[in-house]
Amino acid sequence: MSFRETLGRHLLAIEKRDLETLAATLADPLILIMADGKLKRSKSEFVEAHRGWFAMGNWTLTAKPVEIYENGGLGVAVLHLDYREDAKRSESYLTLVFEKRGGEWLMVQDQNTPIR
Repeated sequence: MSFRETLGRHLLAIEKRDLETLAATLADPLILIMADGKLKRSKSEFVEAHRGWFAMGNWTLTAKPVEIYENGGLGVAVLHLDYREDAKRSESYLTLVFEKRGGEWLMVQDQNTPIR
């Protein structure tokens, strides 16, 4: 699977709240910097942080590419996120970094930066 295919699989797993498929796109260890500044360093922490969020049924997330870059064993995607939860709306930039390991692309860093 190519970097762009893996990125698409990762984003679709979020849209569909599919934790198992999302977990299959993750490296361990990894770095997750959440919008509130919390730092997670492992795949299990990433999965647990997303489990509760996925259980909530009152949100939508639209991701639009800002920049996608790939060079050999490294792929970077910067996305503009439009997040809606009930009457609340927020926008942020999400930077995802993937590394090719053992023939597959795995996410090694996820940083969500709110737009204020």
